[in-house]
Amino acid sequence: MKRRFSFVFRQLKRKIVVGIAGDSNPQRQAIVSLCLLALTELALLTLTFCTNFLSAYIHNTLEVFHDFRLRALSNAQSIVSFERATGLFFEQPLQRWHDAGFGGWRFWNTYYAGVHPVVTVLFLVFILVRMLAWKLTRVNWKRMNEGAAPLSSSSPSLSPIAAPADYIPLAASDSPYYAPEGASAVAGRSSFGELTPAQQYRFLRAVWVLSAWLAFFGFLFVPTMPPRLLPVCDFLNSLGANVGACLTTEYSFIDTIGAHGSLLWDWNDESVKTLNNPYAAFPSQHTIFAAWCAIAWIKLIGPASPSLRPSSSRFWLRGLLRWVIVLYPMVTIYCIIITANHYVSDALGGLVVLAISYGAVHLYYAFRSHHFFFSKRVLSPSLLPY
Repeated sequence: MKRRFSFVFRQLKRKIVVGIAGDSNPQRQAIVSLCLLALTELALLTLTFCTNFLSAYIHNTLEVFHDFRLRALSNAQSIVSFERATGLFFEQPLQRWHDAGFGGWRFWNTYYAGVHPVVTVLFLVFILVRMLAWKLTRVNWKRMNEGAAPLSSSSPSLSPIAAPADYIPLAASDSPYYAPEGASAVAGRSSFGELTPAQQYRFLRAVWVLSAWLAFFGFLFVPTMPPRLLPVCDFLNSLGANVGACLTTEYSFIDTIGAHGSLLWDWNDESVKTLNNPYAAFPSQHTIFAAWCAIAWIKLIGPASPSLRPSSSRFWLRGLLRWVIVLYPMVTIYCIIITANHYVSDALGGLVVLAISYGAVHLYYAFRSHHFFFSKRVLSPSLLPY
């Protein structure tokens, strides 16, 4: 069933390319197919990045806000009880300690509001452009100029006849669009560094997308009131309903963005009130995205090269980059706690979600590798650079 779906989907993509580029211009077909790939990837990444807004829309449409607020408060109190029982409830003392000794709230509020989306988007764009550039360099322009047969509506690959039973939808190196290249099975390589940029992108993108959507389901089914809203009595949403819990005698959290503002936006902005889900706290997407960026960057840099000596500037630059990116999720977790936007449990939950996503994607490719190497099926070539 999976192979049949993959074959039909690949046939559909080819028909779209031929419909747009025509059946007599292989160069145009190659460019159109790459543009189609870029658009579909951008659509997937954009939709995934907006899961917070999507959860807010679903809650506002399908649930009475009063019930939504009571569920979020109940879940928040459960988290506080768990943290007190395990000794993890130190968010209030940490915030008071930082406020008394350091301050700088506008910096930390701006870090919370801006660094999270900017760094994630820049890194996603970087690995996407890197993948597209690699695919573009693989297009065999010389062979196409010499008369390689383009795709056409009468091509066997577009035939309505069912695919053979031994069809496996993996890209091959004998495509008229591609220059010769080695084996392309993702899990067939012994290390991440041996994968092509396209394979690396697919792996990292799959981990990020899966973790973001798991967090989305957490926002839907486990809405959690963040610490900053527990003592708040007068913060209203776009519908005029009170968002806080007004537990002023039990909690003393400071809503740092509400009290000191940031350089980018404020909770009182109408767009923020309308689009943002105020109870999207568990698990912490800030933690998920920051840790994903760190893991992905370390994987792209790879381990220290034996050819680099400690006296080399590249040796120290490589080490500096690895340590800086490791500090990024640590600083992010510190930021989301001192600004009272998340509990410690939210950050731990985000790390667990990322670990589950990474393990699931790794197991998926391991299964594909086992299926590929221990079956006697024949690979069918892909004629488009997907």
